[in-house]
Amino acid sequence: MRPRQQTGDGPADSAARPAEGEEGTDGAPVDGVEPGPAGGRPRGLSSGMGYSGLAQAAPLVANLCLTPYLIHRLGLDRFGVWSLILVFLATLTVLDGGIGASLARFHAYHGAHGDRESTGRLVTGSLAAFLVLGLIVTGLSLLLAPVVTSAVDVPGRLEGEAEQLLVLLGPLLTLALASNSAIALLQAHARFRSLAAVSVGASVAYAVSVVVLVREGGDLPMLALLTLGRYLLVTVAGLCVGAGFLRFRRPLLPPRAERRDFGAYAVRMQLSGFTVFLNGEIDALVIAAMLPVRYVGIYAAGYQAATGLRSLPLYGFPPILTRMTQVFAHGGPAATAREFHVLEARWLPAVLTYGVVTTASVGLAVQVWLGRDLALSGAVAAVLLAGYSVQVALTGIRTCFVRAIGLPGHETRYSWFSTGVNLALTVPLTLLFGVMGVVLATAVGITAGSVYFVVLCRRLAGLRDRRLPGRWWPVTLAAAVTACLGNLLVLGLGWHGVLPLALAGAPVLAVIGLAWALLLPGIGEPGAPREGVP
Repeated sequence: MRPRQQTGDGPADSAARPAEGEEGTDGAPVDGVEPGPAGGRPRGLSSGMGYSGLAQAAPLVANLCLTPYLIHRLGLDRFGVWSLILVFLATLTVLDGGIGASLARFHAYHGAHGDRESTGRLVTGSLAAFLVLGLIVTGLSLLLAPVVTSAVDVPGRLEGEAEQLLVLLGPLLTLALASNSAIALLQAHARFRSLAAVSVGASVAYAVSVVVLVREGGDLPMLALLTLGRYLLVTVAGLCVGAGFLRFRRPLLPPRAERRDFGAYAVRMQLSGFTVFLNGEIDALVIAAMLPVRYVGIYAAGYQAATGLRSLPLYGFPPILTRMTQVFAHGGPAATAREFHVLEARWLPAVLTYGVVTTASVGLAVQVWLGRDLALSGAVAAVLLAGYSVQVALTGIRTCFVRAIGLPGHETRYSWFSTGVNLALTVPLTLLFGVMGVVLATAVGITAGSVYFVVLCRRLAGLRDRRLPGRWWPVTLAAAVTACLGNLLVLGLGWHGVLPLALAGAPVLAVIGLAWALLLPGIGEPGAPREGVP
C-alpha cells in the first residue's frame, strides 16, 4: 500500500505519522514521551516540543554566538561574501523540487506501517537525487563563478575567495540536503530526543572548530569546509540513530508508482517552498545587486536575528503536526478541527505576546550584540520580525491543520498571495526607503498573506479564533515596555557581544514568562477537547 496524493482540495488519504507517546515501529516507546493508551489521546506533547526545539535551536544558537566573532575575524566585507554564499545555499536548498519538505510525511507513512524496506528505498532515492543536484550545481558553478562575482559588488581583492566558495556550493548543497533527509527520518518516527543529541553535538563541534581553525583574514575556504563537516556529521549520525527503521534490499529505489505519488506531493511543497525564496532570500540578492556587498552582511545579521526569534514558536511544529495527523487518522477532519480549536486557544495569545515583546526589543538587542555601528541591522530585524510575528501567530496551527488533513494546496495559495504582494511593493518601497524598503515590502506581504490564509481556512473547515482576552492588551504592553527598558540599560553599559546579549535577553524572557503566566490560565487546556467547539 502506498500513500496517495490528492489532486484537488477534497479529503485525502493522508497517512498519520506516529503520535507522541505511541510505540514506534520496533515496539519501543518514542524518545522523551510517555506511552499512551492504544487509540487514545497522545501524551507527552510538551516533551516532544522541548526536544524538537532544542534540536532546531542548536545551529541557530551556534550561528548567533559565531556571528560577532566572524565579523571581527573576517572583516565586514569578507563576512558579506560569506553571507552571500549562505544566501545562495539557502536558496538552492529551498529549490530542491520539494523533496526535502516531503520526506517527513512519506517516512511517517512507511513508519506507521512498519515498512522498513520502503523507508530504506526512500532514503537511498533521496540521497541519489541530492547527489545529482549537487553535481549539477558544481558544474554550473565552475562555469559561472566569474560571472556571478562580477555581477555583484565584490571587492577585487576578494573575488578569488568568492569564486572558490562558489565552486564548493555543489558539495555544500548535497550534504545540507542529506542532513535534512536524516533529520526528517528521525522527526517522522518522533525520535526528538535523539535528534536533539545529534543536532547539539554537531553544532558544538562546528562552533569549536571555527574558533580554533578560522584565522583572521582570508580563511573563507576553511569556513566552508567546516560547514561541510557539520552537515556530514548530522547526516551520518542521524542515519546511524535511525538505522533501526531502515532495511536495504533490491530494488534500492522506490517503485515507479511511489515515485509518481511522491513527485505529485513534492511539486506542491515546492510551490510553497519557492515563496520562501521570494519572501526572504531574494531580499539579499536585491541588496547585493544594488549596494556594496557589505550591506548583504548588514542585512544578513538583522535577518538572522529576526528569523531566529521567529523560529522559537515554530519548534513546536513537528510534534504538533504529528499529533494532529494522528487525530485526523482516527477521527477525520471534524476531530482535527476540534483539536485545532483546543491548540489555537493558547497558541494565538501566547505567540502574539511573544511577537510584540520581541519586536519591540530586537532593534536594541542587535545593537547590544553587534555594536551601535550596526544599528541598521537592528532596524531590519524589527521590521521583519513584526511581519513574522503576525504570520506565525495566525498561520502556525492552521498550517499543521491543512498538512495533517492532506491539503497542502491551501498553504501554497496563501504563500503565493503573500509573494505577489511582496513583489508588487518591492520596487516602489526600495526606491523610497532603500534597504528598509526591501524588508518593509516583505513584512507587508507576509502579513497580508497570513490574513488571507485565515479566510481560506474559515471557508475550508470553519476554523476561527477566539477574541483575545481583555487583559491581553495591558499585560502585553507592560511586558514590551519593560523589555525595552532592560535592553536600554544593557546598551547604556557599552558592552557588546554574546554575553551582553544574554544579559539583555534575560529581562525579555522574564517578562514574556510573566505575561504568559498572567494570560494563559483559564484560556483552555491544550490536551483535552472542549464541548461545543465547532
